[in-house]
Amino acid sequence: MAVEAIRTASQGTDRDGLLMALLTGPLAQSAPEWLLATAVESDLNREPQPYMTTDRMELARVALSHPACPDAYRARFLRECTEAQLGGLGRREGGAALIRAVVAELHRRSTTGLTITPELLTTPTPAQLVLSEHGLHEDVFVAALDCLPFGPDKHDGEEDVEAWMERHRAASDAWDNMWSGILRAQTEHHRPLLAWSARHPAADRVVREHLLSSLPWHVEPALLEEVAAHDLEYFGRAVLLTRVSRSCRDGLTPAQARERYADELAAASQEERDYVERFLDEEMQSGYLQTMACRSAVAWVERAGRQTWRFLLNPGEARRLGRPREREWLASEELVAALGTRFATISLTALSLWEPDPDSRYPVVRDLGWLHALLVHLPEVPDEARQKARLVVQDTRRALSARSGAHGYSSSGHSAWEENRRANELIATIMPLVTDPVPALPGRRTASLGDPQGIGFKKLADADEDVLVAYLDRHMGNDTLIEEALLCFAARSYRKSLTFDDVLARHSAPQQTLLDLTLHLRRRLGGGPDLRGSWAEIILARPECPAELLRLLPAWSALKARGPHYDTTHPAVAAYVTKALGDSDAAWQRFAASPMSHAGPSAWHRLGDLLDAAVKGTAWPTPPPAR
Repeated sequence: MAVEAIRTASQGTDRDGLLMALLTGPLAQSAPEWLLATAVESDLNREPQPYMTTDRMELARVALSHPACPDAYRARFLRECTEAQLGGLGRREGGAALIRAVVAELHRRSTTGLTITPELLTTPTPAQLVLSEHGLHEDVFVAALDCLPFGPDKHDGEEDVEAWMERHRAASDAWDNMWSGILRAQTEHHRPLLAWSARHPAADRVVREHLLSSLPWHVEPALLEEVAAHDLEYFGRAVLLTRVSRSCRDGLTPAQARERYADELAAASQEERDYVERFLDEEMQSGYLQTMACRSAVAWVERAGRQTWRFLLNPGEARRLGRPREREWLASEELVAALGTRFATISLTALSLWEPDPDSRYPVVRDLGWLHALLVHLPEVPDEARQKARLVVQDTRRALSARSGAHGYSSSGHSAWEENRRANELIATIMPLVTDPVPALPGRRTASLGDPQGIGFKKLADADEDVLVAYLDRHMGNDTLIEEALLCFAARSYRKSLTFDDVLARHSAPQQTLLDLTLHLRRRLGGGPDLRGSWAEIILARPECPAELLRLLPAWSALKARGPHYDTTHPAVAAYVTKALGDSDAAWQRFAASPMSHAGPSAWHRLGDLLDAAVKGTAWPTPPPAR
């Protein structure tokens, strides 16, 4: 009956469901060939689902994996299907016979000996197309890797060098883009891919860099830590090259340099020794190449901080469709923070090796990024590192000054104006970190507020509560800082748990400082009606507001302060004014005609000064002086 129903049923989901039920149920071990062919054709003829880039081929995969499916039919169908369909059939749900056939068909279609070219990005090979499919069976995955084109070819000794270099750059970009796409599609195969790339040096470097730089949020935590640790090992080679090259620059011969660093060279791997030896050749001992070698360690952290380690050091910059990827990270926040600290630790060595740019003709701004990462991620910054950081900033400012009239584009590809703006932003962030290094907060360091000698209430008002509290704790006993923190409540009165009186209690003379701040409010606070009004409300909201303090408040702001009901004057103000003016109609009339105002200099008239003048009939006082 089921067979007849299939023969007579129209094409549709009901028919597909019936075929799937039969092939996975009563006909799971034996089925007629025409039924298998019907299942395959039904799957191919089904209308594609919206938003699906490829058909997942579930029904065809079951039919072609069936024990009764003839090898010849399976092979014939695979020859005729597209690469996208081949990838869909090569998913891990496929049966053993189908997987073997997919692997064989992939090998048959693939051309051997291809090297990467930019054209292979627009007209990809079968292996590239198959590797764009998610959930591939491990055998299909490895077979596709083996069928990929090789990396950019080496110079054959005959081709024009400039022509080859141009072609090689384009091929290298294509190689990088190809692996970026594969790694994004094959997130579940990162570890086997890394094992495969270890046997293919041309792929190993780019695969590892992409795991760190392009999609670290999709990398399994243990693997991410392994790849990061492996990458940091290259820094030691850069340090050794820096020291050996500088010794030659400063007067040693290559032989003498080898002797001085004999122990370090002996402890290095053969690959590292070969790398250093290349720069000890006579032709590498002068000019640009030696300058580059002398900067090797600093250049390593500069490039890593800007590219490879960018998202590990700044997870907030990882975004998708404008939204942070914070929930996508497989690695914990603690692991990412720990990796940032490891990077900052090696950056400390790079900072000790940093030298001013000797070529003042072409000033370059490049070391602020990794310096910022060092200061943010290192739990404690030694004094000598802070001093060296100031020199880096000083040299950067010199470069910015020399480039003040620069136009066009910088070496990084950004406009000179944009690069200068970014550099100034980093300097503004770095200098507080140098003057007020922040200890490690839970998870990662977040902010630093700078030298308390120069900080103002507005910056304190912008700080998060935990940052503000930590800052006040670090500078315990600094009454001037406490006073600025009190004033910051006028700009940001609401805090989740920190109160005005919490901060006031930190001052050595709390009541006296309230009098002093209010007496000199125009000089210490300044600003417009909102700040004055906020300060008056803070003072009046405290459990006690003595008359000597109340009379120092700006008159207009005090009178406009609300009481328990929105349309009533604050009771303390009303009581004080009533007592001061008493039953004298003349005093009330003079006070009503006083020069106090909502804005301008007259807004700073103190309540007590105006009441005294109204009662005594004397001339109105001048407003308190400004800053």
